[in-house]
Amino acid sequence: ALILRDYREAEIRHGRLAMLAAMIWPLQEILDRIFIPESFGETTVIYGGPTLPFLPLMMTFFMLNLGYLDIYSSEIKENESGDAFLPGECFWDPLSVMEGAPDLMKRNMQEREILNGRAAMIAVAAFIFEEAMTHQPIITLHGNELLFEPAYQVPFIQAWLDLQFGSIGSSSVMFPRL
Repeated sequence: ALILRDYREAEIRHGRLAMLAAMIWPLQEILDRIFIPESFGETTVIYGGPTLPFLPLMMTFFMLNLGYLDIYSSEIKENESGDAFLPGECFWDPLSVMEGAPDLMKRNMQEREILNGRAAMIAVAAFIFEEAMTHQPIITLHGNELLFEPAYQVPFIQAWLDLQFGSIGSSSVMFPRL
């Protein structure tokens, strides 16, 4: 049982990093498309190239802080709680979400975190696979426009909205000429 608890804790920690990576990876490409349009599309996150340094530095900062938090929590576990600790418990809850919560609620939150972490790990693996196979940023791949573009900019959604709400044929209705 102790080995499974350690595996569960490792899965929670890796899931937390994967959730951050699944958010930061597409955000990095979106910001590159906005701020470095002349070089966007030539390179990907995997194959390198010109990119903004802020999000990779932020991810490195998060990884270092999560490592420190893991070291801190393992010291507390060894000195204070021994074998009676919950996997993934870092003894740090800045929003007091789990303060005073019953054990069943804590267990449900852990299960949700594990499920979301597993989905994020699969998403990051899919990002790596898609960029390695196509040599294109993931936000430009066909089918991903539903995930990374505002809905009103996706062509078939624009057509559906025009069909439902009518296309304003003349702009004079909204913007009369002076």
